[in-house]
Amino acid sequence: MIICITGGSGFVGTQMTKHFIAQGHRVVVFDIMPPKVTHEHVSFFKINLMNDEIPDVLKTCDAVVHLSGVSIFNRWTTAYKKEIYDSRIISTRKLVDFFKEHRQVTQKPLVFVCASAVGFYGDGGEEILDESKKPGDDFLAQVCTDWEAEAQKATTFGVRVVSIRTGIVLGVGGGMLAKLVPIFRLGLGGRFGTGKQWFSWIHMNDLIKVYESAVLDERLSGAVNVVAQEPVRNSELVQSLAHAVHRPAYFILPKWLLKIILGEFAGAVLMSQRVTPQKLSSIEFEYTYPTLQSALVDIV
Repeated sequence: MIICITGGSGFVGTQMTKHFIAQGHRVVVFDIMPPKVTHEHVSFFKINLMNDEIPDVLKTCDAVVHLSGVSIFNRWTTAYKKEIYDSRIISTRKLVDFFKEHRQVTQKPLVFVCASAVGFYGDGGEEILDESKKPGDDFLAQVCTDWEAEAQKATTFGVRVVSIRTGIVLGVGGGMLAKLVPIFRLGLGGRFGTGKQWFSWIHMNDLIKVYESAVLDERLSGAVNVVAQEPVRNSELVQSLAHAVHRPAYFILPKWLLKIILGEFAGAVLMSQRVTPQKLSSIEFEYTYPTLQSALVDIV
C-alpha cells in the first residue's frame, strides 16, 4: 500500500513511518519538517496543511493517516488555544475537500484514519467511558468533537473513516514522559492534585499496531478508544514511574500551582478519564504492553 502520513515527522509519525516501511508499505510524509526516517520507500512533501495546496500525490495513496496538529503540552493562552483548534479542524477540512474533489476520478484513498483523543469525554470522574458516551463540555472536548465531525464528512465520498481517540501516549523521546522522566530522575516527582483521577494511557508500540489495524481492518470505523485495558489512578502512575527510575516520589503538585504553571491546560492534566477500549476488545486486539509497569520498564 501507499500510505500518506500527515505530521509524519513528529513523535508518533516517525515511529509509524518505521513500522509501515518494515511491513513493506510505501510512505508519503506531509509535514513542515523533513522526516527523521530516510529510506527509498519514504517520500517527503513540505507542506503546511492550514495554508498550502495539497499535492496531487495524495491521489495515489491508498490510505491517509492524519496526525497533524500543534502539541497540547504547552501553556494555553487564548492565541495558543486557537492554534490547537485551527491546526486540527482546518487541516482535516482541507483533506476532506481534496477527497471530495478527486474521489470520483481515482477511487482513492480507501480509508482515512484521523487522530483524535480521549479528551473528547471531558472529565468523567469515576464513570467508565466507552465509545458510546457523549462528549464533555470543555475546550478539548469541543476540539475533538469538531475534529471528528470534519473527518466523518469523508464517508459521504465512500471513504472509510476511523477516528483514533488516543489516551496519553507513552514512548521514548517525546510526549508526556519526555517532560516527566527528567523530573523524576532528580527525585522531584509527585502526584498531581489529589492523585485520585483516572489516567488512560497506551504504549507507543500498541498505538502503532492500532493505526495499522485501522488501515487494514474494515471492521474498524467511526470512533475507536485507543487505550490500554487497565487505566490507573494518577497516584499509581507516579509510583510506577518513580519505581522505574529508582527514585522516591514524595512531592505533591497542588491544583493551584499547576494552574500557575500551565494555565488552563492544568484542567486537562487534572481531569479523570476512565476510558475502556470497547471496539478494540470486540476485534480481540492483542496488546504487547497491557500493564503500566510493563510499559514503563520497556520505555524507561
